[in-house]
Amino acid sequence: MDKVHPAIPASRSRWLKGSYYFFNLLLPLSETRRIATVSARPWRTLIHRIQGRCQKKSTVKPVTTSLSWQEAVNASGLTPSQLDKQYRTSKQRWCWVLFTPVVLIGILMAMLLLNATPLPLMVWLKASLFSVLLLSVSAWGFTRALCCEYRRWQLREKRVSPVERGEFRYFLEETAWIKNTLKSK
Repeated sequence: MDKVHPAIPASRSRWLKGSYYFFNLLLPLSETRRIATVSARPWRTLIHRIQGRCQKKSTVKPVTTSLSWQEAVNASGLTPSQLDKQYRTSKQRWCWVLFTPVVLIGILMAMLLLNATPLPLMVWLKASLFSVLLLSVSAWGFTRALCCEYRRWQLREKRVSPVERGEFRYFLEETAWIKNTLKSK
């Protein structure tokens, strides 16, 4: 037997229940309420994160300690020659990722130019889109190879910390970084 609230008469309770089920058929209220609470949760979390970030900002810059070259090499657990070999092989792999798409684009464009007249515009558009995709893969390979070259420069120059002038900006200022990155050595 249904439990009836003592303050609400039984006939009114039936009417409320019936109207709830009727409106639930037209607009599923319980599901809508559940969807609203579930979809609002990420927004609340985002607002709390933003508020947390804004509260923690201060005018005092936190002091960060950076390792010297010797401390960084010791922390890696490898010798400088092992690290150099590791970064060199990693750079060679990323150079493959850099150059392979460029070669594929060259082959694709040569094939398209050899058969230029009978090809519809849609083929040219698809080839262009595919070329842009391959160029983005190539750019990804270049940035990863650049990171490996930067680490190798740090190992060669024995500079890691800002005091030792081992930051990325010094690498860019002092070297021919594009040429060094494109070399496979």
